[in-house]
Amino acid sequence: MKVIEIFDSIDGEGIRTGQCATFIRLAGCNLRCSYCDTVYSLFGEETPCEYTEMTVDEIISKVNMTYKRVTLTGGEPLVHTDSAELVSKLTEIGCDVNIETNGAVDIVDFLGKVPKSDNLFFTIDYKLPSSGMTDKMIWNNFINLRPCDVIKFVIGSDEDMNLTIDIVKKLKQVYTEMPHIYLGAVYGMYDAQKLVNIMLKEPVLCDATFQIQLHKVIWDPEERGV
Repeated sequence: MKVIEIFDSIDGEGIRTGQCATFIRLAGCNLRCSYCDTVYSLFGEETPCEYTEMTVDEIISKVNMTYKRVTLTGGEPLVHTDSAELVSKLTEIGCDVNIETNGAVDIVDFLGKVPKSDNLFFTIDYKLPSSGMTDKMIWNNFINLRPCDVIKFVIGSDEDMNLTIDIVKKLKQVYTEMPHIYLGAVYGMYDAQKLVNIMLKEPVLCDATFQIQLHKVIWDPEERGV
């Protein structure tokens, strides 16, 4: 597998915010979001993508088994054919695995390749208009989630905000028990106070959670490996 970096840190966002985890960042992505903050993990960009070829077992040997939490990220981790084997082995040894995925890879197909496990959940990103990738979203991904999974909306404009509200309304018509809904602002692009004020006034977002990228507050926003 093509590995950009493996490091220990705290989860900076989502339902494990502030908890210790081992991050496995894989190379390559099938999208090109306008505000991508991990361009160094992409192929075909001006800056060459530097990665290390590692086997599944070599990757697992780097996981900190003190806390047994793994965040699998990228790039887009599900474009790797060996991701199913990696996730299967991690859950088998007792790790809680969070897969950060971009909404443009079939997660239903992926789940068919891994054993059913309570130790696995998705944090799936619905790409909004400011990303330039909205047309790549696979709607089936967002209506086949479990209550333990997370849908993340990253707001970069008022258009993004309006679409988020519309999508959450549609999701509430589909689910009897909703996945977690998390909202955050694109770093440096959208006012966080404005986002919170909208959440307070919009009934459909009453159960959503506001998030801020803690790793960009604790460390320099451009720092890697944190």
